[in-house]
Amino acid sequence: MSGLVLLSFDVEEFDLPRELGEKIPLEEGIKVSAEGLERILKLLKKTGVKATFFCTGNFAKARAEILKRMLIDGHEVACHGVDHFEPNQTDICKSKEIIEKVIGHKVVGYRQPRMQKIDYKELKRCGYKYDSSVNPVLIPGRYNNLKIPRKPFEKDKILEIPTSVATVFRIPLFWLALHLFPVSLYIWLARMSLKKTGYFATYFHPWEFVDLNRYKIVPKYIKRNSGIKLERRLEKVVRNLKKNYSFVTYTEYVGALDKS
Repeated sequence: MSGLVLLSFDVEEFDLPRELGEKIPLEEGIKVSAEGLERILKLLKKTGVKATFFCTGNFAKARAEILKRMLIDGHEVACHGVDHFEPNQTDICKSKEIIEKVIGHKVVGYRQPRMQKIDYKELKRCGYKYDSSVNPVLIPGRYNNLKIPRKPFEKDKILEIPTSVATVFRIPLFWLALHLFPVSLYIWLARMSLKKTGYFATYFHPWEFVDLNRYKIVPKYIKRNSGIKLERRLEKVVRNLKKNYSFVTYTEYVGALDKS
C-alpha cells in the first residue's frame, strides 16, 4: 500500500465571523456552507474522486438531503461535533447519533471542531474506529503538536490519522496553504509527503469556496484565492495527484492499513 490521497472537508456552519467577534445567525452559516458544498460536490464528480466529509450535527439536521447525496456519490460521511462554535464533551456521542439517524448508515470517523484535543477513550466508548483531529505542527495560539507523529498511530484503540505536513519544518499542508502557496509548490510538497509517509491527508471547508468579500471581518489572507479561485486551484491539485495516486475515503484507508 502506497500513495493514497485522503481528501476531506469539514462541513460545518460558517461561524468564522462569530469567532472573530461578529454575530452571524446559524441559518446564514448553514446557507453559506451549503452553497460551497454544492460546488465541491460538482468538482469531485467532475474529477471522479472520492472524499470524506466530517459533518456537524447542526449542518446534518438542516441539510439532510445533501448528506444522503454524498453517500450516493460514493463519499464517506463522518462526524465533526454538533455545534462548531461551542463544542461540548457530550458531542462525541451525540454527533454520531445525529448523523447516523440522518443518513441511515453507520459512522466510524470523527474530527474535533478546530482540530482541538480529543478524548480517545470517549471516542472508543461511542463506537468510533478512527479520528483525524491532529495537525502535527506548531501554530502559536492554535496547535503545539511538534512531538506528535506525522504518521498514523493508535491510542486507546483508536487510530489517529494526522493531517499531512511538509517533510521539512513540518509546514502545514491544510486548507490555508492552498490559499497562500503557489499551486505548483503545494503540489510538490504534497508529493514529497506522499513519498515520505505513503499518504497525503488534507482538509478544506465549504465556506472557503464562496465569495467571502461580503464579510468585511474575514481576514484578507483567508479571502485570498477563495471562492471560484480556490475551486480552480483544488481542481489542479486533484488532477495532478490523480495521475499517480489513488483518492480514497478515510475508512478505505483504515481498511488498507489493516490489510498491510
